[in-house]
Amino acid sequence: MDPHLAGAAVRDGARAEVVWQERAWEIALLTEGFEVLDVPPEYGALLNQQLKATCPTAMAPVGRRWWFFLVPGSMEPERVARAGGVLHSTSSAAPGPAAAGSGTAVGWVAAPGTVLESTGRIRWLVHPYLTRWQPYQRRDAVDQVFL
Repeated sequence: MDPHLAGAAVRDGARAEVVWQERAWEIALLTEGFEVLDVPPEYGALLNQQLKATCPTAMAPVGRRWWFFLVPGSMEPERVARAGGVLHSTSSAAPGPAAAGSGTAVGWVAAPGTVLESTGRIRWLVHPYLTRWQPYQRRDAVDQVFL
């Protein structure tokens, strides 16, 4: 899935229906103003337990990848790579989607609610409205999980 703009932003249902006829519900979130920490289940479940409802969190069911939405600069890509994860960030120099464990990827992720063959339906575990639509400002929990 390559992110692209199909034109101007879609702001009404009739226009959305026309745009989505070809590529139904393939929506990407550009990581501007936040980064997405994408980690395997052994880290994601522990980190989710530590953060509880303080961090917007999504999960991709196939592979059980956990996505944590963080303030930019919260994590070092090398540290994420050592845990088998990927940091999705607009500051990333990576040219395309990265494999798990590579450290960095392009500055977008599929939006929760999107169904992809590779992940299944991505869903929110901690919806952003619970965190007042703010990414997580890193505190000690991340350091406790990532050695």
